[in-house]
Amino acid sequence: MGLEDLSNILGAKTVEKAYDDALSPPMKEVGKATSDIVKTFRLFTTPFQLAATLQDRLEIYLEKIRNNVPKEKQIECHPMIAGPIFDRLKYLDDDNKLTTLFLNLLERAIDSERVNEAHPAFIHIIEQLSPDEALILYLLKDNEIHVVDTLDLDIAANKFINFKIIEGGFPQEKLNIPNNFELYYSHLESLNLIKWPIINQEPIRSEDNSIQLGVKRFSKITVTSWGKLFIKACIPDKGFEV
Repeated sequence: MGLEDLSNILGAKTVEKAYDDALSPPMKEVGKATSDIVKTFRLFTTPFQLAATLQDRLEIYLEKIRNNVPKEKQIECHPMIAGPIFDRLKYLDDDNKLTTLFLNLLERAIDSERVNEAHPAFIHIIEQLSPDEALILYLLKDNEIHVVDTLDLDIAANKFINFKIIEGGFPQEKLNIPNNFELYYSHLESLNLIKWPIINQEPIRSEDNSIQLGVKRFSKITVTSWGKLFIKACIPDKGFEV
């Protein structure tokens, strides 16, 4: 892949700026091969030494993106999208789920029919996610997860305690760190990507119906409107659980 191909995907201004910022001393020949240009990152200390290995990965990434978008639909990616994505890919492994999200967003940004989906704010959302949180969004993409839970009533303290899911619930066994699900949920909710509204609830009473012992709640975990837009632009359609 040459300089022209790189410019078509990342945007000429982005490529020019990246080279000016990081590679200007050795960058003297306009026609120099992209592989030689990127290899000059070896001159820098960690973490920039990681960029030397980015060369081959970047060529594979961009070639895959170009193959996924029909040539007649390809447009130059806006630097506002390409620059930050290129920068973040330097620090992600191939098998990191966030790499896939960034590449999907980059693909939207060069597709004339889907460029409207490539909102710059999505870059900052991706960089805040953990791989498990990305997987949660994938699993919720076309699903609503219905949950039934109970809470005990602490009469003395006048509050509900001992939250317990008794039916349904998110398949936490699919996560790398299942015990972090509540943390993940809280974070995704703070990003306005998912919600967990209570649909209905009913009191749990003693046998003689004289004392309330707790509450039984019916809820569902679902994606917000903003979350649907993010998923459409960044989350793959299939194969993300592997």
